[in-house]
Amino acid sequence: MITMKGVRNYLLLALLIVLLIGFIVAGKTSPAYKAPVVQTISCGSINLGFNYATSTSVKAPENTNTFFTIEINNTGNVTENIALAVKPSGNVPFTVQVANATELNASTRGYTSFGVYSPSKTGNYSVVANVSASYLNCVNYKIIPINITVVNSTS
Repeated sequence: MITMKGVRNYLLLALLIVLLIGFIVAGKTSPAYKAPVVQTISCGSINLGFNYATSTSVKAPENTNTFFTIEINNTGNVTENIALAVKPSGNVPFTVQVANATELNASTRGYTSFGVYSPSKTGNYSVVANVSASYLNCVNYKIIPINITVVNSTS
C-alpha cells in the first residue's frame, strides 16, 4: 500500500525528472553564446591621408595662457580619429595641454589645438607636435616641429 509519504516521494521524483528534461530541452533550443569576433582590416585598403596647416613659429606672451590651432584636412576615404600629442624639447618654462581627440569625416576640414600655459621666462623654445589619424587598427601620423618664442607680456 502506498502511504502519503510514498506519494510525496514519487511526486518529488517526478518533479525532478520534469525539471531535468526541461533543462535539457532549453539547452538545445536556446542560442549558444558566441564570443565577439575582432575584425581587423588591411591598412593598405584604406586611405588615412590628411594634411595640416599651422605656423611652425609662434609667440606666447609671458605669464599668460596662449592657444594655437592646427587645421586638419582629411583627404582620406574613412572617418578618422584625429589626436594630438605635444612634447617640449628639453626644459621649458611652461606646461602644454592638448585638445581631446576628435573624429573627422572623410573629405572634411577640422582642427585640433594645444595651449601653452604660463610661460615664466622669455626666450626661444621648441615643442614637437605629433598629429595622428587612426581608423580601427591603422595609424598615420605626422611630426611637426614648432618653435615657441616667449615674449615679454608688456611689449
